[in-house]
Amino acid sequence: MADRFLQSKYKIQVVGGGFANGKTAMACIKALNIARDYPGSNGLMARSTYPKLNDTLRKEFLKWCPKHWIKSFPMSNNGTNTCTLTNGSTINFRYVQQQSRGEEGATSNLLSATYDWIIVDQMEDPEIVYKDFLDLQGRLRGSTPYAGNDPTMPRTGPRWMILTCNPTRNWFYKKVVHPIHLYKQNGTITPDLVCVRGDNGKPILIDGKPQVLVDLIEGSTYENKHVLEADFIQTLEATYTGQMRSRFLMGEWAAYDGLVYPQFNELIHGIEHNDAMDLLDVLTEQGYDVPFIEGYDFGIANPSCYGLAFIDNDNNVILFDGFYRKEMGVIEQAEKIRLARNKWGVDETQKVRADPNIFRRAGGALNGTGSTVAQLFDQCGVPMSRGYNDLLGGIVKVGSYLNLSKFHRNPFTGEYGAPHFYVSRELTWFIDEIGGYYWDKDNKGDAEDKPKDKNDHGMDMTKYLLTDVREVARLDPTKRGVPSFMKWHESEVANQKRGWRHGGSRR
Repeated sequence: MADRFLQSKYKIQVVGGGFANGKTAMACIKALNIARDYPGSNGLMARSTYPKLNDTLRKEFLKWCPKHWIKSFPMSNNGTNTCTLTNGSTINFRYVQQQSRGEEGATSNLLSATYDWIIVDQMEDPEIVYKDFLDLQGRLRGSTPYAGNDPTMPRTGPRWMILTCNPTRNWFYKKVVHPIHLYKQNGTITPDLVCVRGDNGKPILIDGKPQVLVDLIEGSTYENKHVLEADFIQTLEATYTGQMRSRFLMGEWAAYDGLVYPQFNELIHGIEHNDAMDLLDVLTEQGYDVPFIEGYDFGIANPSCYGLAFIDNDNNVILFDGFYRKEMGVIEQAEKIRLARNKWGVDETQKVRADPNIFRRAGGALNGTGSTVAQLFDQCGVPMSRGYNDLLGGIVKVGSYLNLSKFHRNPFTGEYGAPHFYVSRELTWFIDEIGGYYWDKDNKGDAEDKPKDKNDHGMDMTKYLLTDVREVARLDPTKRGVPSFMKWHESEVANQKRGWRHGGSRR
């Protein structure tokens, strides 16, 4: 692990894993190597807050830096916290936490300089946000010449960002780590994958592959056991169990204690949108009467959420369309639902399973009348009926569709041991929300039998969506449907990908 990290030359190098696996020490060693090979360079070593910076990162750096390399390093509280080496390189020790945290235009404390290289320790610290990551990328503009003899090293800069972290489910996992996992495991290129992109924002492919700019190096606590006291690991093994053991001892990102749906795995339940459409095409062409189901959760200041799914001939529910938006009026929402229905040929008289509160919540504030929200939707051509609203019962039902069934076959891969629920990766709002949907805790920190009442609109929608799912797609010999590519315009490229030689237009 250490050798791979020290040899890495990716633009963004992420070293993660379990407690005490040597992440911070490796980062300090790499900082010294860069400062040596790029004499006169200006580097940054950062932590989230000033106390954490001085108590951990700076102390670790001083353990590894040869004393005769240091020209000056003021250590007083009033010092600059900048280390100057004898070869002219400077290493600035700074904290990341932004000023004016609550303002959209907040700026980082680190934006007063241009750096040749940057190291941030413990990216999972809650004080560090996505904007910090973006701000720091904009400061990597240094062009100090390389003075070594390795022809594979960047000639200037090197303009590297080096990040350490422990597994946690926050923006760093979603924006940086998870896209790498998806790409490595099944070749999926998500919008968040950090890779070389053209002016149009699309990845530049060479031999069909993107030029990924992130190197993810991971290891468990055992990677560093040769320098750790035996009782340290023994204590972790004795006290850390279950999810805690998986995360902080084994360094596994996918282990998160307290999730309502821990069985959800984007690699299994997430599918490419074209694959969902291909399945719908096949069922339609074979004459199946494919049922569509819909769910809706109402909000104004909070997001409203609408989901549209179809059920295949093996009782699989495929969620493939919908929206998740706040501050959108009933008329606009109804129009979006009608457009989705028209696009896929959903019966306009079908009732959307919805939040039962909309049948008793007065809509006077919306239109100056005493109509309920459900009545307003009905007036806009979108009839609704009450969805299943039992909290725990709904969670059990959704979970049963997410669970892997030993003898059930995946409709997309053909493999057994598959779930009955799949979601298009285009519905990022669903994937983000289910990955952050946790049980609430009491004042002792123990989990309660109710989820946190926050960011749950997509989860409520799914509960309503599955209200009365019993039927599957039935073969109707009198029907020969029109495939989805004939129902809506799509590019010739997409048609060719599905194996169709002629271009169609969807009405």
